[in-house]
Amino acid sequence: MMDMRLPLIVFAPFAAAALALIVGRWTGRRTGWLMVLSALTSFSATISLMVSGGGEHQAAAGYAYEWIPGLTIHFNLLADPFGLFFAALVSGIGTLVGVYSLHYIPELPNARVGRYYAALIAFMGAMLGVSLADDLILLFVFWEVTSITSFMLIGFWYEDEKAKKGALTALQVTGLGGLAMMAGFIIVGNVTGTFSISELRESPLLIAKLVTSPLFDAALILVFLGAFTKSAQFPFHFWLPNAMVAPTPVSTYLHSATMVKAGIFLVGRMLPIFSENAMWSPVLITIGLFTFVYTAYQAFSETDLKAILARTTLSTLGLVMFVYGLKAADQDVLQILNHAAYKGTLFLIVGIVEHATHTRDVRELGGLRKRMPITFIIAVLACLSMAGIPPFLGFLAKETLYAQLVYGDTFAGRPDLQWFVIGAAVLANAFIFAVALKIIFGVFCGKETEKAHHAHEAEKGLWVPAACLVAFAVIFGLLGVTHITENVMNGLSSNLNHEVHAHISLIPSHLPPVILTIITISIGILIYQNQNGVERVQNAVKRIIPMAQKVWDEILHGVANAATWYSDRWQSGSLRWYLGGILVFAAGLTLWALYWSGVQLSNVAIDLDDVPWYAICLLVLLAAAGITVAVSRSRLQAAVAVTATGFLTSLIFVVYQSPDILLTQILIETVSTIFVLLILYFMPAWKREPLNPFSKLVNFSIAAAVGFSMFLYVLFATSDKYRTTDNLGSDFLSAALPGAGGENAVNVIIVDFRAGDTSGEITVLVLVAILVYGLLRSRRKGKPATRELTPALDAPEA
Repeated sequence: MMDMRLPLIVFAPFAAAALALIVGRWTGRRTGWLMVLSALTSFSATISLMVSGGGEHQAAAGYAYEWIPGLTIHFNLLADPFGLFFAALVSGIGTLVGVYSLHYIPELPNARVGRYYAALIAFMGAMLGVSLADDLILLFVFWEVTSITSFMLIGFWYEDEKAKKGALTALQVTGLGGLAMMAGFIIVGNVTGTFSISELRESPLLIAKLVTSPLFDAALILVFLGAFTKSAQFPFHFWLPNAMVAPTPVSTYLHSATMVKAGIFLVGRMLPIFSENAMWSPVLITIGLFTFVYTAYQAFSETDLKAILARTTLSTLGLVMFVYGLKAADQDVLQILNHAAYKGTLFLIVGIVEHATHTRDVRELGGLRKRMPITFIIAVLACLSMAGIPPFLGFLAKETLYAQLVYGDTFAGRPDLQWFVIGAAVLANAFIFAVALKIIFGVFCGKETEKAHHAHEAEKGLWVPAACLVAFAVIFGLLGVTHITENVMNGLSSNLNHEVHAHISLIPSHLPPVILTIITISIGILIYQNQNGVERVQNAVKRIIPMAQKVWDEILHGVANAATWYSDRWQSGSLRWYLGGILVFAAGLTLWALYWSGVQLSNVAIDLDDVPWYAICLLVLLAAAGITVAVSRSRLQAAVAVTATGFLTSLIFVVYQSPDILLTQILIETVSTIFVLLILYFMPAWKREPLNPFSKLVNFSIAAAVGFSMFLYVLFATSDKYRTTDNLGSDFLSAALPGAGGENAVNVIIVDFRAGDTSGEITVLVLVAILVYGLLRSRRKGKPATRELTPALDAPEA
């Protein structure tokens, strides 16, 4: 059943973004209300779908539109529980970020503020499209829109070189990953015959078809590349911290709640499709666990509050990838919502702190609890949830993970590997715990610094959105004593196996996870108490191991050097060099294709008995005209010879009784001759360039190769052995009269069946004509003395 609420959810933000771009130059900061209203609209429609049961009955809540039916690409939207959860997360946090931005964005030119909101609202629409898309190609389109809009938002302070570099790096990494993901999607679509995500998930036959395909592994790797780059998994984790140069609302929205979670959302979507692949668990567990531990370790050494939060975001993203590797998809919503609640809150708090103290350096902060008591309380609540302290949602998330590691069957028969993974997870969570202490005591407690002395409590428009976000961590944590939190988290997860669900409770039912939590807290306290020693070790490691950003910069530098070397070596400015390279490639490709296809001259029947005498005379004239072109001493002579070859070629269609093609050929040759003569008239006189014997031999070899390859191509294409009616467009020929009402098949093909090609060719010709006309006019205006030169018609050939 078509549910119009789905396109409303997706397109309301895009409409608001277009309006913001138009009216922003007059409304300025008030343009933010468009984001608030559009986000509220999408959020309300999403909640109504959840309440009406759309998540339970997928077929009853969908939207389908045949976008490109010839390629089985459709604009289909799906209201499944996991997609609706993500849509609610995107639009809900979007509403809070919109309110926050109204009070945060400084006084700037109205047009610039309008562009900011247009990009931010369009990003929200793209993320909603990713959340609800039920077609792989449609998902890719929205996916790329998020990359483009995030590029604009990260580089908002484009006066700063760091902002420009951060935006460009994010676009490069996520853009390359998106292209790889698209290739994976195309493989899936070609193998299964559909791009529909719901069809793929619900059809065992399609899954079996994909599993047995030799391209199954390649498709999985390509999709993983898209997910890993978007969610900044190792070794692509370096772009996210550099993106923190964006305004705080952008950092909150893009890099804690939405964009970076697109990768893990994609993995959750692909779980039913690719989970049977042998690489699924090993790759996700390895990449996810390493990112989880390594970036948590990195976060503790950072001193910039945004950088600290960025590293811990990377750690949580790795954690969720790790969870998918364990095939514990029933707890993905728990981990995602927990992270969005406390991390979104902390990003907003950082914006408030920076607004009040004009710094984000934790070494310059301290004692803010007295100056900013409300902000302090909100920050403490968010940090306690991040640290995994009861009764917050973070505690439930950590306990559920530990229970899965202890009682799950992923490492069955490998206790050594199981305890290694448990130890790594405990260490990562301990670093996260230490980071939470670092924020609480380093920013709000301790001695009041000079920066903090002038701070003051933020206005309501800044701390109310943060309070609303942290309330989710508190409320769902407290509801853990009932089954409400467990039912909600399991009901919205990407897990399609309803017989398996995560046990989520504030009251522990098993002792081992509790013991692991106690160990985590103990190690975290030790790390924080010995932070100077830990940071010295980390700094020593940094000097030994190259940072990923440096490696990426070196790769880009190498690519630029290679391009410069290629340009210096091959872009010599010689037209003969360029044309020769093009012709050699074309001839080589043709000969290789003929060889690879297995065609042989022995299979071609050549019989000249039925060739009339006038056809042979025509071929002799064509050969003479072609030789004349090659040996001509002037441009005029060459132009006339080329024209002669064209008109002589048209006589071939007289021999084969094709009057329509004959008239087309004559018209083209006539117009081309006029254009060539006009161009030659205005060209300056060039002296003939002397060629040494070797250059002449090279030219002759290229000409012979091109002539021989074209001869073979025409010979095979017209032989009865290799010519097929499909190549001649038999479908077009048979459908000309009944399908297009035309008796002239050639005209019908050009005007109706291939109208797009014809329109494109006409457009190109018109643009070339305009360009030539403009060049001629500019030349005549710039060099009035040119008219005194002798016309180049009889100038020697270059």
